[in-house]
Amino acid sequence: MKATAKCLLERDDITDRLGEIKCPAIILHGTADTAISMERAEALRAGLAGADTIIPIEGAAHASNLTHAQLVNPPLLEFLRRVTK
Repeated sequence: MKATAKCLLERDDITDRLGEIKCPAIILHGTADTAISMERAEALRAGLAGADTIIPIEGAAHASNLTHAQLVNPPLLEFLRRVTK
């Protein structure tokens, strides 16, 4: 577990390179996420040209796809349908 935490804490910050990413993106953010703040999610959205909104997942913490699939899957499916036409 220590190695995993160390890896996450020491990974490269690519915030200044987000503008280079041109593909469509979806940002889903749990409203109870204490690992990544809403401000950080907003910075991600602002930096990614292909992300036009943040989809809040009400009551979800980090990894909301595992705990709140019923809220995550519908917008994710709609996004995938839209970008794969």
